[in-house]
Amino acid sequence: MPNKSPQYANDRCHFCLCKLKTPFARCTVCNINISPLCMVKQPPLTICNPKHHKHSLTLLVRLVIFTCNACGVEGDRNPYVCLQCNLMVHKDCIENLPRVICINRHDHRIFHTFHLGQREEHWECGVCRKTVDWVYGAFKCSRCPNYAVHSRCATKKEVWDGIELEDVPEEEEEVEEPFVVINEKEIIHFSHEEHVLRLDENYVTDNVNMRCRGCVLAINGDSCYKCVECDYILHKACASLPRKKRHLLHNHKLTLQVDEAASSDFVCTACRTYSNGFRYKCFEGCEDDVVYDVRCSSVSEPFQHDLHPHPLYWTLESSKRCQACGTETDDNLLNCTVCDDYALCMKCATLPRKVKHRCDDHFLSLCQGVGNASGNLWCDICETKTDPNVCYYTCEECGLSLHLNCVLGDFYYVKVIPDQPKVFANNGVTRLFCGVCEVRCKFPFIMWGAVGDFTGYVCSINCVFPKADK
Repeated sequence: MPNKSPQYANDRCHFCLCKLKTPFARCTVCNINISPLCMVKQPPLTICNPKHHKHSLTLLVRLVIFTCNACGVEGDRNPYVCLQCNLMVHKDCIENLPRVICINRHDHRIFHTFHLGQREEHWECGVCRKTVDWVYGAFKCSRCPNYAVHSRCATKKEVWDGIELEDVPEEEEEVEEPFVVINEKEIIHFSHEEHVLRLDENYVTDNVNMRCRGCVLAINGDSCYKCVECDYILHKACASLPRKKRHLLHNHKLTLQVDEAASSDFVCTACRTYSNGFRYKCFEGCEDDVVYDVRCSSVSEPFQHDLHPHPLYWTLESSKRCQACGTETDDNLLNCTVCDDYALCMKCATLPRKVKHRCDDHFLSLCQGVGNASGNLWCDICETKTDPNVCYYTCEECGLSLHLNCVLGDFYYVKVIPDQPKVFANNGVTRLFCGVCEVRCKFPFIMWGAVGDFTGYVCSINCVFPKADK
């Protein structure tokens, strides 16, 4: 047992790959080093785990390149082999790879198999959207014959809740409906049980305060349910939101919350926008407060966006630049599997496609990459340049170009609650004055709040929380 590693030897343990500390064991015949921990707790020479494989698996102590038959990922040493079946498997896959699980990308349970089976079309992973090699192990659905997921993708912490479901009976979940049907036009929704809501197939209003209580977006000729006795209103889609659901944004089941109190403001975990509308929240014991607004929690795959011709997917890729706002981010990205460099952050992916603003009589549309003859665009609200390479709002009839933030501001997704005034429409003849930054507020909505010793109008999150990371 040498006190230091010779110059020709690898400085890591052959088994656990930890960096070696003296003393350690070395086999000069096999040219391998072994840490003291692995000497004491030696890996078993054979493993018999009938749940994973019907034959015993034998340790092959060699530096050998192989592809694991359980997960399809390459290894470089110490596989466990089955000579009868010609299998090579990582020790970690034998010990930790689950057999039956639920993931946030699929409605049914999926189970692990060593062979997907060959078919005419290639298998596509339901998480990363890359090809799954049918020769190696993966997860598949017994109900959906075309659904498969890479073993490593299915067991990522962002996808799987960590619960093994083998030998756990599958029970039909009781679905709690969000509303009671009175007739084909009327319902009673659980968020507003005191009154009846009546369906309007094409509701139009100029009242800027009349916005959906769920997603907090304006009702622009959309189908909606409107209260017959008060100003409560919901998009038809928001009224149909399930009270509990799995979603690709989180590995636990989420619960719909509809708190109407002014104190129910929150910041969406995905898009980081400030809101007080309906939200989906995790109650499964997550350390961080996990909460998603209706817009982000309604994103599904494949995600179609007007700005890009191909569908987008939540592929859990590393850092990319959002093509809509130009921001570099390492999470919460929807990616194009055709164009390697195209991605949208959740904030941009869920921007309203059309909005109304006091600066123009027409609807404003989300646009990108269209400039005038000189290539320059000017925002008619703040009177500074608009970059045509990032998203902006435009009026197709008048030719206006407006910054996203100038049109929306920070409080666009905060609903105005009549009996609990906190956010106000900034639509008077004179723009309201922010008492923190001491400028006229250019945004469509302004908040009344207390910042330190000051109480009054504040125009942005930066003014409410000067050091906040939006």
